[in-house]
Amino acid sequence: MRQSHTMISKAISFALLLAPAAAQASTCATDWLESRVPSSIGDPAMGPAMDRLLSAYAKANPKLRRPDVWTHKSADSAMPSLMFAKADMGPITRAFSPAELAPYDHQYRGDMMKAPFVVTIGRLADRSATIAVNKRPDAPLPERVRKFLDFALSDKGQDALAGLPGLKLLGASERLAERAKLQGFVAPLDPGLPAYRPVAGLSGVIRSVGSDGMKDLVDGWECRFAVLQPGVSKGERWEHFGTLNGFHAMLAEEADLAPMGRELWPQEAAAWRSVFASPSPVEIRVARGGFNTPQRTTAQAIFVHPDNPLRAVTLAQLRGVFGANPTITRWGQLGLTGDWAERPIVVRMPPRVAPNAVSFQMLLGMAGWNAAAREAPIQPTAQAVLGDPGAIAFGGLEEGLPGLRALDVARDGAQPPVAMNADNAASGRYPLTRFMYIRLANGKPSAATLQFLRYVLSREGQERVRYSGYFPLTAGEAAQELAKLTALEAVP
Repeated sequence: MRQSHTMISKAISFALLLAPAAAQASTCATDWLESRVPSSIGDPAMGPAMDRLLSAYAKANPKLRRPDVWTHKSADSAMPSLMFAKADMGPITRAFSPAELAPYDHQYRGDMMKAPFVVTIGRLADRSATIAVNKRPDAPLPERVRKFLDFALSDKGQDALAGLPGLKLLGASERLAERAKLQGFVAPLDPGLPAYRPVAGLSGVIRSVGSDGMKDLVDGWECRFAVLQPGVSKGERWEHFGTLNGFHAMLAEEADLAPMGRELWPQEAAAWRSVFASPSPVEIRVARGGFNTPQRTTAQAIFVHPDNPLRAVTLAQLRGVFGANPTITRWGQLGLTGDWAERPIVVRMPPRVAPNAVSFQMLLGMAGWNAAAREAPIQPTAQAVLGDPGAIAFGGLEEGLPGLRALDVARDGAQPPVAMNADNAASGRYPLTRFMYIRLANGKPSAATLQFLRYVLSREGQERVRYSGYFPLTAGEAAQELAKLTALEAVP
């Protein structure tokens, strides 16, 4: 009788562990929490394995809050739960069908996510036992998700799964390969970033139109902000299909905020002046562009042929090479000697109207381009540099080809050159990094809009950026942007 009572008590305790917390109404509202176990919705065939992992993980991490949802009733629920952020994980024992992948691709096209990221934890009969999660190709997994998946593949996790009927554990080399998939660069968060302090009685509506590459990030900001400031809600316009959409929404006065993943182009500034008779919209930097970020805002690399002995260049030298009326036309002017001294520099570039070309021009402050520059699409440009030791080009690191070398870049001759890598891009030490912006509608922003931006620039808001494929601002950069908000608040 005592043994039965003990078993019942354990069953009740486990049921309480699995029950969603009343205060955790939705994953969207709480997905910022690293102090909870990731939530899970999916395949019933995976239910026993997930339950065992949860029990073992909770025992190993007793201070973590329980997941807000943990249910495994249908394999068909895994994909929609991931698509609409209802769960962190979608356990499944089959491949996702084309009918599932098509809407997922559409939902996350701005984040370049064509399919969920899948980790295998074992085998069930002739099927793989997998856990699917949302992960942008160039972004790290949120820590709470990475830690749970890593535990599932660890000795303790596999021990918890041992003996489960029908489940075959992974071999050591298989586990090692799966664990390697979980690794990724996570940018540090500046400890000097301020915490967000909610404002009592705040209310209002915020309209946002803009960048598809910022959609998931902006949605996450709004969702958590709504928890902190329940009197503020999304307006009728809350859509993120592209940066240009955001700018035109501001011109039409259909948006309060325009998330834009790049610099404001000169023709856009001219259009703004024409419509509003003011110099330009107020812009707030909200994140730093990424590193090796496919088709998104990223730091600019300077590419040369692998045989080129040059190792570094300054911003002034780049202006002398790529700018109108070039002052540097031979490699000897960049310090090379011998046979290289008189070798002409062959300037290659994407079409000058391409977004990355316009951004590069603005980063360097160039009024125009070298008339001798040879323009071509991205891949042919990279291929041309790979075939010509005397060529030079620029672009996102992901736009290069294997074998091309990226030069180190110095801000000026008095400062050391900086290599283009994730750490230097995240910190802003690499000079050709870029920013993500939210631009404001004409006129004084509402109190709700300004507070939303204060949240975005806070420690909590910037924490989200770390897992978005972009990088958080430094405390100094955030302080500069917060000062703009303070100035706007002081306007009568």
